[in-house]
Amino acid sequence: MKVTWSDDLDSSSSDNKDNVANICFMAIEINNKVLFSDDQSRLSYDELHDAFESLYDEFKKLGHKYSSLKNCHACLLVEKYTLEKQACIVIDSDKVNQLEEENKALKEKLDKLNTALAKFTQCSKILNTMLINQRCVFNKRSLGY
Repeated sequence: MKVTWSDDLDSSSSDNKDNVANICFMAIEINNKVLFSDDQSRLSYDELHDAFESLYDEFKKLGHKYSSLKNCHACLLVEKYTLEKQACIVIDSDKVNQLEEENKALKEKLDKLNTALAKFTQCSKILNTMLINQRCVFNKRSLGY
């Protein structure tokens, strides 16, 4: 069945009603054909039961996969939170370079102070040795008196 439209201005209202009725009958026929095609493809109880079991097994597998993915998602959220906290602590590279230079300068200063301290302790030992070996001014025994 074909439906055609005419662009005549002289067409009566009864022709329009006939066209609308034909379209409605066509829609009803299409719906009936779908219903008839379902009747031809009926499955047996065993086939339906097997299909149901396979779908149920697939459902269980997907349920387990969903729960494991849900746990993984929770772990990832915790990790994201900790990384965001650590990101607040991270110092930019310019500050790191500045701190490294300051660290080198302080190490050089520490080395200079350590050498000065070593010289001071050596001189202190020498002074103590000299004070122990010093004689009294009035002691003239070994000078030949």
